[in-house]
Order: sequence, then C-alpha cells, then structure tokens
Amino acid sequence: MGMFTLIKLSVIIVIDFVYLSLFKIAKIKKLPERERVIKAREIIKQLSEKAIKLAKVDLQVRYLDYEAYKSLDFERGVVVVSNHESNFDIPVILAGLDIPVGFVAKKEMEKWPFYSEWMRLSKCVFLNRTNPREGIKNIKEAMENIKQGYNMVIFPEGERSLDGNVGRFKKGSFKMVTEGKNVILPLTVDGTFFIQRKGEKTVHSNKKVVLTVGKPLEIDGLSMEETAELSIKIYNLIKEQKNIKK
Repeated sequence: MGMFTLIKLSVIIVIDFVYLSLFKIAKIKKLPERERVIKAREIIKQLSEKAIKLAKVDLQVRYLDYEAYKSLDFERGVVVVSNHESNFDIPVILAGLDIPVGFVAKKEMEKWPFYSEWMRLSKCVFLNRTNPREGIKNIKEAMENIKQGYNMVIFPEGERSLDGNVGRFKKGSFKMVTEGKNVILPLTVDGTFFIQRKGEKTVHSNKKVVLTVGKPLEIDGLSMEETAELSIKIYNLIKEQKNIKK
C-alpha cells in the first residue's frame, strides 16, 4: 500500500467520523454515562475493523488461556497491558478484542479532528509526557476510570518501538497497574511494526499481525515484593508471548 492508498484509507475513515460527529454524536451524548461510553467504544471498534480490512491486515488472535479470559468480570475494570509497535496497534487491539476498551494515549492525539472527540466519549485519557505534573493527573484519571469499571489499555513503553522489539516499561505509566489492584491482561502485538513504522507515512498492506492475549493476572493480595517485581514480570511475559511460535 503506497502513499495514495494511505490517503484513501485516511479519507474514508475521516469521512466516517465526520458523518458520525454530525448525525450521531449529539444523541449519544444524551445517554447515561455507562451507555454513552460503551456506545462510543463500539463505534470506534467498528471503524477500527474497517481500517484493518482496508489495509488488508491478516489479523490473528490467539488466547493462552481462553477459559480464564472469558471468566473475567470486565465490568469490574481490567487493565490491558500491551507492547507498542505502531500507530496501527490501537485499531488492531480494538478489532481483535471482543471487549470494550479505552486507551491511555499520547497527548498529541487530543488534537486529531473528530477522532479525539470520540476518544473522549469513550473515556480515553490523553497522557502528557512532557509535563510531569499534568502526566500524574492523567494517570490518576485513568486509574479512576478503571475503578469505575471501564477497561483501559496502557502502553507502558511510553512510545512506539524503533526496531519492533519490546522496550523497557516507564515507571509512571505502570503506576496505575500496581495501585489499582485490578486484574491485568497481558497483551502482545506482533506485526504492526511492518505495517507502519514510527516516522513512516506509508502503510504496507497484506501484513500478518498476531495478537496474543495472555493469561489474566490477579494482583490483589500480592506481597510488596511481588508488586515491586510486577513490571518486570509482565514485561517478560509480553516478550515471551511475542516469541511463541506462530
């Protein structure tokens, strides 16, 4: 897929968001909060599935413990911890998971026309990585969303990978995981790096992406030592999931 098709993909998705913003958003805003959030997340998921189809992504989802995954109480608020390869991670995760999720996303996405409004409706949080004080407020906002029972996806690397490998986790973004005492769902994205790398404007089609959903981790009741080592444990789990033979 070259530049022309990337523009075509972008135009189609933007047109969808414009239509939804003009004719649907006012009605959705009048819904009770939980209904509003779920509806907004459903719409973003549908558009993500469309983007994946347009880019001809061969998306495969595998579960390391499907029974444990299906037994989760997603209305309790689950923290999905994922590696970060590409801008395509968000649509891949939304299309691949069958649960409504919001994201802790970079602050720059708050300026994206139309899309950012739907992200706010779905209780996404825009993380300020340049202002520590504002960043702490953003993390607290995400923690509050989780406490209210909204599933949130975080990318603890803090930025997209430069080489496709899993980078070290930032302490700040992982704080919401350890303090919330919620269930953690380790997620590994493998292949979006080859669709669109950081800094690239070209989208490469017909690529295979594997989304590995790891075994859920219950962190309530962990000792202080176990909690302190949780970041390293999940980092290693995500790396191991990426290395599982496809």
